[in-house]
Amino acid sequence: MRKFSWCIFLLFGCSSTLPLVKNAKYAKENGNSLTIELVNGNWYNGKTFEKKTVWIKNGLINLTEVSEVDTLVDLSTKYVIPPFAEAHNHNLESEYKLEERIDSYLDNGVYYVKLLSSIKKRIAPLMHNYNKPDGIDVKMAHAPLTGSGGHPIALRKRYFQYGYFNGLFNSLEEIESHGYFIIDNRNDLENNWAQIVSFEPDFIKIMLLYSEEYEERKNDTTYFGKKGLKPEMVPAIVKKAHKSGLRVSAHVATAYDFRVAVRAGVDEIAHLPEIHNGKPISMEDIQIAKKKNITLVTTASLVKKNDEKKNYPELLENVRYNLELLKKADLKLAIGSDMYNDNSVQEFNFLNEMNIFSNQELLRMWTENATATIFPNRKVGKLYEGYEASFLVLNKNPIRDISNINQSIVLKVKQGVILK
Repeated sequence: MRKFSWCIFLLFGCSSTLPLVKNAKYAKENGNSLTIELVNGNWYNGKTFEKKTVWIKNGLINLTEVSEVDTLVDLSTKYVIPPFAEAHNHNLESEYKLEERIDSYLDNGVYYVKLLSSIKKRIAPLMHNYNKPDGIDVKMAHAPLTGSGGHPIALRKRYFQYGYFNGLFNSLEEIESHGYFIIDNRNDLENNWAQIVSFEPDFIKIMLLYSEEYEERKNDTTYFGKKGLKPEMVPAIVKKAHKSGLRVSAHVATAYDFRVAVRAGVDEIAHLPEIHNGKPISMEDIQIAKKKNITLVTTASLVKKNDEKKNYPELLENVRYNLELLKKADLKLAIGSDMYNDNSVQEFNFLNEMNIFSNQELLRMWTENATATIFPNRKVGKLYEGYEASFLVLNKNPIRDISNINQSIVLKVKQGVILK
């Protein structure tokens, strides 16, 4: 027998469609303990939209009728999709503008964020802001693995000089093992591994930068911060990480870095290669990545940082060419921006403007694929039976018109909690 303690009606007929919530206090106090029936909605099944009734119980999606319902939501033929994700950023580690950043993610329907490196000592006091039903969820690599003088050591040094680490570290030497690990050989890997995993990272990040020039750069101080791991070390690191149950994400700069990472069996490529260099990726390497089910995080909009350079048109065209190769091979792509002062909305808009991918492909990249590379073992990113009841309600069909999709959100639900 149904009992409705409160209802939500979606009102239309105005330029901005907004949900009207009756008894919002009840919703806030009960959170994901609510049992909700959602009627008259068009639900995305990964290919198309199906009109059906869906129930939420204990924060999970139910596609079979639930007898005791205390909340009714009339979706009025609107469109329901999984939430968006940000598969590459670094902007949730500091208190600076933190509330503003979190609000920006949630306002744009981005529920899940992958932090590609963070200093645990710095982010630990902020963790109460994350991984809760009414907030964003994060996964983190902590100190990345690099070579002597490699990235991000120069970056850590600059931030230390700016005073960003005041109260945490007194010298650059103290930052080592918190902000990065230097792994030049197998002894370094063995001797540091216990400390690496002691920080309890969600995954391991490795640094590959111009690895085709490793021997040339390794002892040259002019390349400080512009180099990374010895290529021959990568398979051993991947093997070690996988044995510890940890996935590996590889920062890459060049097509050769991509080759090294793919052939070593990493789980994720954290950047589109050759964004700033302008060379093609080998289709053979892409096909190997496809066979190994490796995900590539796009970060393609980083090319715009070169927009004042004379060769910017050529760089942009190379980004297009490489993205088209990846699409042709059907490599799994996830949207991530690596934009500290922004989030994946900008990356999505850039990819949409490139007019390479269909609306359905873009939607999958920003929802299913991006979420899966952040939370590979969690039932999120799809609207299936038993999955977390986390979704967005849109006032238009994104398969037909995906432009400004984040601005068409009229209702947000996360783990059964109706968000403000």
